[in-house]
Amino acid sequence: MAHDGRVSFTTTRSSGDADDRDDASRRDDRISDLSDNILHQILVLIPFLEAVRTCVLSRRWRGVWTRLPLLILHAGEDAPPPRVRRFADHMDGVLRGYSDANVDVDNLFVWVDSDTVITNPVRLAAAAAHLAARRVTGRLAIFLSPTSADMYHMAGDGEAVLLQLPCLPRVTHFSLTFIGVHLEMPMAGTFASLTSMYLAGVRFTDDGEGISDVVSSRCPRIKILDLLTVRGLRTLTVVSRSLVSLRLCGVMELERLRVVAAELGEMVVDTCFVLNGGAGAAMLLVAPALEKLRWEDRCPRELGGPWKLPGCLLKLVVTEVVLPERLDNGARGQSNFTRILDLFQRVHILRLHVPIARDHANQKSLIENLNIPYCPELEFIASHTKHKFGPTIIRLLKRNICVRKLSIQMSPKEQARYIPCASDCNCRQVTIWRDKGVNLIPLEWVIMYEFSGSHDENSFIYYIILRNAKALRRVSIVFSAGVEPTRRFLRKLHKLSAPGCAVEY
Repeated sequence: MAHDGRVSFTTTRSSGDADDRDDASRRDDRISDLSDNILHQILVLIPFLEAVRTCVLSRRWRGVWTRLPLLILHAGEDAPPPRVRRFADHMDGVLRGYSDANVDVDNLFVWVDSDTVITNPVRLAAAAAHLAARRVTGRLAIFLSPTSADMYHMAGDGEAVLLQLPCLPRVTHFSLTFIGVHLEMPMAGTFASLTSMYLAGVRFTDDGEGISDVVSSRCPRIKILDLLTVRGLRTLTVVSRSLVSLRLCGVMELERLRVVAAELGEMVVDTCFVLNGGAGAAMLLVAPALEKLRWEDRCPRELGGPWKLPGCLLKLVVTEVVLPERLDNGARGQSNFTRILDLFQRVHILRLHVPIARDHANQKSLIENLNIPYCPELEFIASHTKHKFGPTIIRLLKRNICVRKLSIQMSPKEQARYIPCASDCNCRQVTIWRDKGVNLIPLEWVIMYEFSGSHDENSFIYYIILRNAKALRRVSIVFSAGVEPTRRFLRKLHKLSAPGCAVEY
């Protein structure tokens, strides 16, 4: 059936023998009498290689597999036949046979897992992409696991590392995961039907000019753009009337970001400006329909304008990214991530992850210079570090007296490299815990996750929440795994709670 990786439609039987065989088998064969549409629905339920092998059953079955609406090639499941030694050759032959059928494919998936090593992954990906350019009318997904195809390690063996992506005019969803390949975007053509693009692990050699041009000028229907662990992308410009979701994660060489998207509703920026967040980094955001923003990064030094943002954001997540010491230095260590908060006046849900500074004075300065937008719900992630978390939260509550729901999540000590501070540290002074300047009148609901029952956690509940939040209606405590509340703690918790306040644990 297969020679040199090609799917053959020839048979070793004579035409007379084949006719006799067809006539004899047809008397007991009811499946072959079914229409092609029904046969296609049956074949898509079995591994693709088995579907290809049905071509030897009879003349009726020879071309059925070439008209399947779904083409899935999985290196783990669709092992090549004995006379084809490599999966890439097997897939190349299948794609050639499928292309010769001259029919459209709804979806094409190529999946190479970690158990398969591809000797020429660029050729494999290019063959799938070029078939999709002519035939695919739905989804195109190419996944090459890092262990099967890592061009950073294979390039030294003389393998081609450049993947020239053709224009995909009828593909609606495009996904490519390929570590280290140099991806070159097409210079011409329109991705007329594309609504979603996902790129992971690729490298751009033009600083991002190609991807910016494609997304901004030649994807009129794109709604979702995801770029993960992409290298070589220094400048990204996205100008789109249709984009609703943008996710940038691990684009660590990014220096300039410009987004103008009238329908953009959700945006994620995670670990992109950590290396180039200095004087040369700049960002512009025009997104009047933005509802959710997750910013886990350092803020670019230059925030160009004019910006256009909504008056109230549904949810804002701001997290400072702390680099390992081997990547950080004096210039990069000056974080200004809190400037993101200055861009918004009102937020329905604000989630903050502010690491407790090693120096108590620096921590106090950070919080005092923090401009928190109006937010009825505040979620705070507290890391067990050198200092107690109570004073930090107290100062946060002082700067926003409108919080009605407060959620605090404690990070496990073993994950935060916990180092206790000195016994005479300012954060241990009782006067700080019992600060009478904290106004918690609007507070109605307090939730504490990963509660371990430590002294500072208990003190925060006793002296800050229960004694100051007179309108508190609900206290919810979720204990860490393996931690059981003591009777003394529960008795004091109920004793200090106001009448009508529900205590849950």
